[in-house]
Parts: sequence; structure tokens; C-alpha cells
Amino acid sequence: MAELTSKIFNYKQEDFIFEIKEPGESEFDRLLIEKWKHAEDNNILRYKLVINKEKRLSGKYNFLMQLNLDRAQNRRTPENITSIKQPFDPTRFNFTKIPEEEIIIDLSNGQGNDVIAVNVSPFAYGHVLFLSDRLKCLPQVLTKRSLAQIIQLFLLSRSPHLRAVFNGLCAYASVNHLHWHFYYLKHEMLLEEIELECLTNQVYILKDYPARGFCLKLSSFPDKNLENFVTKIFFIMEWLQNNEVAHNIAITRAKSPGQTFYDDVRVYIWATKISTGIKDTSAFVPAVSESFGLLCIRNQEAYETLTEEEVIKCLEEVTEPFHALCPKLKALLN
Repeated sequence: MAELTSKIFNYKQEDFIFEIKEPGESEFDRLLIEKWKHAEDNNILRYKLVINKEKRLSGKYNFLMQLNLDRAQNRRTPENITSIKQPFDPTRFNFTKIPEEEIIIDLSNGQGNDVIAVNVSPFAYGHVLFLSDRLKCLPQVLTKRSLAQIIQLFLLSRSPHLRAVFNGLCAYASVNHLHWHFYYLKHEMLLEEIELECLTNQVYILKDYPARGFCLKLSSFPDKNLENFVTKIFFIMEWLQNNEVAHNIAITRAKSPGQTFYDDVRVYIWATKISTGIKDTSAFVPAVSESFGLLCIRNQEAYETLTEEEVIKCLEEVTEPFHALCPKLKALLN
């Protein structure tokens, strides 16, 4: 593992934490948080993270609302994305152009190819970007390698609050250069233990939740085999990509039914309606964190007036492709 003064970080399989009985900080958590705080304290971020207000939205699903006015006013203008197969454009902003000070951890022995960088417009504590194969200049299309890497990094944490999310092209990705988001959300979320319905072998669906989607649980795989877990997830993701279906992914710690500690990892996959053009970030955007239950609100009026009924309607509409895809995926997997 790395010293705090170094950017280079190495890990091995023995460092993976499959169950969290006593939440805390692993060496990976400590390194990530210390370096993120250093970036915040030294004005590397566009603003110091301030959640102006937060509350639970009253209703059945207990959505978490957070008002972040700085992000609304100071974030980089999202890229104009018009296609799920849009190629990487080196003339646009991309992560080869970020200053060295934004890179806080190097996972590639100093080569700068696989790195963790601060998100300079954070919406959550410890908000960073994992940039897999950064120097290959790949578009924002999931690769099997990046999926395996993000799950490995996720398992290095001893915090049940760490989340990993991916916004795909035409599904509210703001930069067309391969990246994942990591952040700590220190709230218990419904999707950590919501009841799932089995679709077919090792693939589940959200049965009573407005953002209808698919779920894979690490516990469903014998011996919690990571290679088989990644292979099954990627099979679904590649199928969606090849069929030009926009999609998002969220990874979270989870509890098995009746369990009191975090003994599982869930990967949620949402197929979404295609959204093209420059994203309107002025209010409530139904991106991946919103499907997960975190509503990143960017103006006071929306924070005060938004109702659960409006959120339900929005999430149901965005994830409408699920209904047509569900029987097709079941047939494919069988």
C-alpha cells in the first residue's frame, strides 16, 4: 500500500474487504480522504463542498435531497453528447488535460494511466473520479477492465458509505472520456437492502421502485468469485451498448435479508431513455445518483417545492425502456 506522501498506490487481493461488520476507514479510505481534503484546503477544487440544505423527501421511498448551489453555479459546462457511440474528441475537454495537482492517486506505478483525480465540482464528500486507461483516450463506454478495477477499488474500502457510479453516453454523462465517480454518502439508502425479484440465474430486478432496473449481487456468485461477477455484469452492459440503449450503473454495499451488517455488494444497472444535447443542470437531473435515491438539487425553488410524486414520475419515465428490455434480457440469459 502507499504512503500518504506518495501518489503511487498498490494493492493485492488480500486487501479486499467482503464484509463490513465494524465500519471504519481502511488504508485506502484514509489515503483517499486525506488527499481529497488536501485538494479542498488548497483550492484545487472550484469550491469548498457545502451542502446548503438536505432533507428526506416525505413519502414511500425516502429519497434524500441535497441542495448544492456552488455546483450549479461553478461546474464546467457539460459536453454536447448526441450519440451512444460518439467517439472521443481530443479537441474537447478530457482528462488528459487536467493539471497534475488534480491527480491524487496513481494506480499504474507512476505512469499516469490508471489514476484517481478529484472532481473539481464535487456534490459529495470525498468526490473523486477513477480514470481507467486515461492515456488511451477512450470514450465514455464501459470497458470490462474498468469495471473489474472499480469493483476491486470498491472492495478496498471499509466504509459502507462509499458509492461508485457511472453515467453513460446519452444518460447524463457530462464528459466523453472514460470515467467513474466515487463518493462517500453518509446516509443509509433504500437500495442497500430493498427487496429484489429474481429475473433469472444471478440477475435480479427492482420490483417496487420507480427507477426500474436490474441488479446483480456478489453473494449470488459461488465463493463471491469476482471474475464471474464482473463477466456477468459486463455481458449485460455490452449488450445494452451494442443495442444502443443508454444506461447507468451504481455500486453500493448491501445487507442480505435479515442481516445486521454489510455482507454483500450490489451493482444496479438502469437502462434509460436517450437524452441528447448539453445537459440542463439548473434543477433536478435524473442521472445515476438520482436513480439510486440521492437527488442533487441545484436551486432553492426546486428544493422547497419538489414532491415525491414528481420524482416518481420522472424516474419512471427515464427508465421506461426497462419494460421492453426485461423479457429480451431474460431470454438472452437463459
